[in-house]
Amino acid sequence: MEPSVKLCMGCMNELGADGHCHYCSYTDDIPHLQAYLAPRTVLDNRYVIGKMLSYNGEGASYICYDMVGKCKCVCREYMPDTLCERGPDGLTLNVNRDCLAKYKTFMSEFADMNKVLSRMRNLTHIVTAKDMFAENNTTYVILEYVEGVSLKKFLQSNKGFLTWEQVKKLFVPLFTTLNIIHNAGIIHRGISPENIIVTTDGELKLTGFCISSIRTSNTGMMPEFYSGYTAPEQYSSLQWQGTWTDVYAVAAVIYRILTGNMPLDANTRIHNDTLMEASRINPRIPLHISDALAQAMAVRGEERTQTVTELVSGLFEQPSRIEHPKGSTQTIPIQHVPREERRYRDEEDDEEEYQRRRPAAKKSSKVATIVGLCVLGVLLVIGIYLMTQLFAPPDTSTTTVSRAPAEEVSDSEEEDSYDYGTATITTAAKDDDDDTEYGRGSIMPNLVGLYYTEVEKKMGDEFTLKPKYYYSDEYDRGYVKSQSIPEGTDYDPKRKNELVLDVCAGPSVIPVPDCTNYSKSEYISLLDSLNIKYSVAEDYSKSVPYGLVFKTSIPAGGWINIEEGDILTVTVSLGKPPETTTKSSTSVSGGTTEPQLSVDTQDPWAPHTDPPVSSNDPANTDQPENTDNQNNGDDNNGGVVFY
Repeated sequence: MEPSVKLCMGCMNELGADGHCHYCSYTDDIPHLQAYLAPRTVLDNRYVIGKMLSYNGEGASYICYDMVGKCKCVCREYMPDTLCERGPDGLTLNVNRDCLAKYKTFMSEFADMNKVLSRMRNLTHIVTAKDMFAENNTTYVILEYVEGVSLKKFLQSNKGFLTWEQVKKLFVPLFTTLNIIHNAGIIHRGISPENIIVTTDGELKLTGFCISSIRTSNTGMMPEFYSGYTAPEQYSSLQWQGTWTDVYAVAAVIYRILTGNMPLDANTRIHNDTLMEASRINPRIPLHISDALAQAMAVRGEERTQTVTELVSGLFEQPSRIEHPKGSTQTIPIQHVPREERRYRDEEDDEEEYQRRRPAAKKSSKVATIVGLCVLGVLLVIGIYLMTQLFAPPDTSTTTVSRAPAEEVSDSEEEDSYDYGTATITTAAKDDDDDTEYGRGSIMPNLVGLYYTEVEKKMGDEFTLKPKYYYSDEYDRGYVKSQSIPEGTDYDPKRKNELVLDVCAGPSVIPVPDCTNYSKSEYISLLDSLNIKYSVAEDYSKSVPYGLVFKTSIPAGGWINIEEGDILTVTVSLGKPPETTTKSSTSVSGGTTEPQLSVDTQDPWAPHTDPPVSSNDPANTDQPENTDNQNNGDDNNGGVVFY
């Protein structure tokens, strides 16, 4: 299937009559990287691939044309270049040796993330997935094409910075969208001016969603970091990531917009934090906004603003809610207006007060209008957020309010001054441990794809780990295939819940390792590391020194079945066998006695004989005495003493 019109592979606009594109400078003779799809490749018999727009360790993005929908779009190809390579046909991806497990795990995460995003098509401030299909041993996602420029280019064309009033109008809808995404369990980890598009309508759209491993160090993929915007915890695979990771990035973007300066790289701040407060760089920035950004960009994750909702509250100076101990009772004064104050004043007093207040009223009305607009915007954000929580489990805590009886207030107090009643607010105690099966306090991360040693370091203090081993040729030894507590589940670290992990023990049938030049302890350690069962025997060896292994019941390179419990017998050398000698008989023939020569041999089973005392002729020629009986013992044991 071919498009009905000739399209430019650089911008997917129709070519002119002369065959040239009048929108961009792309030409078909521009070479493309051989590791990626060539322009004019057709996928799923529907999408025509154009030039590559970008690529990272997860894959590549191409501009493409939907021949069914008759529109341009973006095709995202899963292609981790450290785990696979393009086949000779220019289409199929061939997975590198020993990388199949990681390749499949990351591809599954890639597909799951885009499935969730595809269900959020009603969100207008993210670039969502329109279609997804499998082909060429990989997965492709079709994204909407957004007309606009990146926030980075937008700032360059606007003197490099914006005012808080401009930022507020742009970011309030994005805050709401990001909060909904977080509630769906997706963390972006790459928010930066490069991944925020300013549309032709003047709105912001968030793009650049990737799997977590591509934006974390030491995961087997080439990481993609955005200097100044990547959170500190992303530079280590052993630190927790969560909503606070995106909070750091969003705050860093706003910091960049308001100050005109890119924030210090987080990796630098870990060792030497010299980040200046935003209000010191630009005194026009309100102090409470500068403080909110500083809190949201704290180096330590536990000291940082945790959610987008908290960030919005700080930026718009929402009063923080006072937390009281569970089960406690608080007394709050309530002001009563006395009856005298409700009476009308004299006309002169009223007129004088009116003339005095009138100028101030005009000024205060302007202030009230501005404050009202700000509050309205925040309430809109909070309202949408609350709507997303309608189907969340209801909070079982209760608050009871009781007002003190009016008759407790004395008449004398009512006449002389304002009266204060009391409102008793009782916060019902809530047992956090009953909220979920595993308690509350932390959120279970995704452990699938990690190795058991990594999980022990990260989770060993918070869980009782129960590895459940299985044999497989598909996964590496120690690879975690599944976890008993699902990702995203609340848990209490202090409860030490039991966490069962399916851990690969390696292949069930493996070759026996060579034992040459191994000591007993070294070879046994090697067998232990391979989960091979063994028994140890000892024997003499002519050539192998004492203490070294010289023989196994299955030769090196032979196969042993671990799953069926095959046992390998390991024989350790006792050194050379002890040397012993015995006397041998002489044979007489033709009246002479022939001497028997001494036999010196290293064979422990060879007999040893001594030469005769004399070689003179015998005194008589009688038949010699039969010596079979006296030599019988030597012939049986070859001169070797058995232990």
